[in-house]
Amino acid sequence: MNSTKIYMWLQPFSLFVIKQFKLMDKMPVAVTRLHLKMVALYGRQATIELTRQFLAQMLTTGLLVFLPCMILALISEDKLTLLVAGMSLAVLFPFIEVKSLDKKVQQRKRSIIIELPEFLSKLTLLVNAGDTVQGALGKCILSKQGTELTPLYKELTVLHNELLNNQSLAKSLEELSKRCALAEVSQFTTTVLLNYRRGGDDFVLALRELTRTLWEKRKALAKTLGEEASSKLVIPMVMTFMIVMIIVAAPAMLIMNF
Repeated sequence: MNSTKIYMWLQPFSLFVIKQFKLMDKMPVAVTRLHLKMVALYGRQATIELTRQFLAQMLTTGLLVFLPCMILALISEDKLTLLVAGMSLAVLFPFIEVKSLDKKVQQRKRSIIIELPEFLSKLTLLVNAGDTVQGALGKCILSKQGTELTPLYKELTVLHNELLNNQSLAKSLEELSKRCALAEVSQFTTTVLLNYRRGGDDFVLALRELTRTLWEKRKALAKTLGEEASSKLVIPMVMTFMIVMIIVAAPAMLIMNF
């Protein structure tokens, strides 16, 4: 039977178990932490129902791993070992899913930090050329139309739509800061809110100073990403070295045996 079909059958069962036994109410701290991760990844779309769906997905994954081990235990002589192995895997695989969620959240944050200085540079140029803040924001966002939107520009598109619906700039920027949940974005929104009413050179200077700071953070992040990439290459390099050593040493060992 297709594993996907089994998953589709088990998912409603997992949701039933979560609701019937009120698991979300019994684990408020863990559920809150998970929900915050969902909010950091999906923004306003992350409802408590989406968190419940993710918990059901974790439970379903655990069941998919545990059930085959339990069936094997019933027909095997070493029942205890298989049951312990199944329970261990049933805990490990959902934990891996949570780690995968953490990785997605981190990638989203890094993507925003990398793109924010470039966006601010465009915004500063447009404002310095005499455009209004709202107009400059709109032009920066519309320039990305027709391309796959990155996390930053998805949030900025929401901001632009709110402004088109006559929501105040202050409220829209506040919502943007909450959705992104990043110190760098909060710096941007605070700088704009404190200086855009003044306009002129003061506002442009504030944006330039913030842009310079964020470019430095982007450089630091790029350096960190480079170091992480280098560390990931260590194991393949060691394995390659060992294979080469075996290939080189094997003929010599064969000759010595003869």
